[in-house]
Amino acid sequence: MTNQLYIGEGDPVLPRLKRHSVNKDFWTESIVFTSKDDYLTKTQIQYLESVLIEQAKDAFKAKIDNTNSPAKPNISEVDKSEVEQFIEGIELILSSLGYDFLVPRTLNNDLVEAKKSSQVFELKTKDVIARMLIIDNSYVVLSGSTAVLENRTSIPGSIQKLRKDLIDSGIMLNEGNGVYTFKQDTSFNSPSYAAAAIIGAAANGRKIWKYGNKSLKQIDNEQNGKIDYEV
Repeated sequence: MTNQLYIGEGDPVLPRLKRHSVNKDFWTESIVFTSKDDYLTKTQIQYLESVLIEQAKDAFKAKIDNTNSPAKPNISEVDKSEVEQFIEGIELILSSLGYDFLVPRTLNNDLVEAKKSSQVFELKTKDVIARMLIIDNSYVVLSGSTAVLENRTSIPGSIQKLRKDLIDSGIMLNEGNGVYTFKQDTSFNSPSYAAAAIIGAAANGRKIWKYGNKSLKQIDNEQNGKIDYEV
């Protein structure tokens, strides 16, 4: 099941948490951040809330339950700097607890540079075409790539869950043209998981991702000085 996330402010916090625990069926955990001695003003907190919701939506790691995105209030550069330090602390704590819903699936600066110089691999099958970059041992399927609508009957449970998460979080969107479309550059831990998300079945990504007429496996073997007998 895809993670769902709600981000909000509360003053006081406890009544808000009690109300949400009744009204939000998906809610199983809550994390509260506070500032010492009223370190943050009400306006700074509103700015913080807006930034965190924005980051969570851009990360595509969870389904965001917030119906509205609050506008960022105008704050001074000094206030903004204090909020940014607070956000860094939040990110560090969440990371140490194993929560990554604020961390984007790709590093945008790395991706921009990689698009200029890296090999772009392609996967073509039936009516879908997907493009992929390899960045720092991550396999990044590029925005605009397409994937099949229907899972194959032989699909493993782990791949079925992976595709459901991508669909529920809005990364793979059915726009009514017979395929899913990737709305976000999306990283995977292996080329096989990237391929499986696209074809709806288990896949050997090292064989079916191609650069020109060569597979990823063939290119790896050539770079490592190995003889490749793949036909």
